Amino acid sequence: MSETFENRNMAGVVFHNVNLEGAVFDDVNLSGGRIHNANLTNFNIEDAYIKGLTVFGFRIDELIEAELDRRDPERGRLRMADCFDPECVRAVLQHLGEVRAGFRTFLREADPALLSTRPDPENWSVIENLRHLIFAEDLYLNRWLLQNNEPWCKLGLRPAFLADNPNYAEVGSQPSEDIETLLAAWEAIHAHMMAFVATVSAEELHRDTSKLDFGQGTAGRVLQTLARHDLEHIRQAEAAVAQLSQSAGR
Repeated sequence: MSETFENRNMAGVVFHNVNLEGAVFDDVNLSGGRIHNANLTNFNIEDAYIKGLTVFGFRIDELIEAELDRRDPERGRLRMADCFDPECVRAVLQHLGEVRAGFRTFLREADPALLSTRPDPENWSVIENLRHLIFAEDLYLNRWLLQNNEPWCKLGLRPAFLADNPNYAEVGSQPSEDIETLLAAWEAIHAHMMAFVATVSAEELHRDTSKLDFGQGTAGRVLQTLARHDLEHIRQAEAAVAQLSQSAGR
């Protein structure tokens, strides 16, 4: 019979000659693990942190990055050659502004009926992606970079793993589905972000943020994450519209 292991510390466990067909691993820590002599036919990995993942000696994360760059050249344009060089950072953030402008146009031209609908149960709607972008930039700027006590933007949308964290209770407390209201809030936060970037120094970009952020470690890497994160959710929003349009035969 199948078993469920939940809220268990199984670090260092060894599975030998075990049938794991159809097993589901959800919210698990497999860092440093090793799979040897296994049947992985149709094995599927989604939404995982895979830095350093190696299969047959090949770095899978690097192969995936190269393929994603091939599919979407904007990823390369938004990658900082040196996230501690102020001019490099400013150039990437300036290009990010162009990407954001294109996204605003896309949103205003999209069928409004498609913006608040999820394309499927697993993926956010366009509105949810935009609200999450508001939250993320608010988080990066005010909590991680400026480290101030500005009130949270109440239009944002936090990820599921922060849902029960009282520090983020105000996030999303006044949600809206009005696209212009959301875009105005996003741009207001971004204007403060760009004011910070306009005068940022190499010393500031090296500043340690590891006690606050979710793994970036320095201010420069926080800004690199901003560019990558914005593009990721912009593409998710565009894909949602495309999927919904196709389903509706438009």
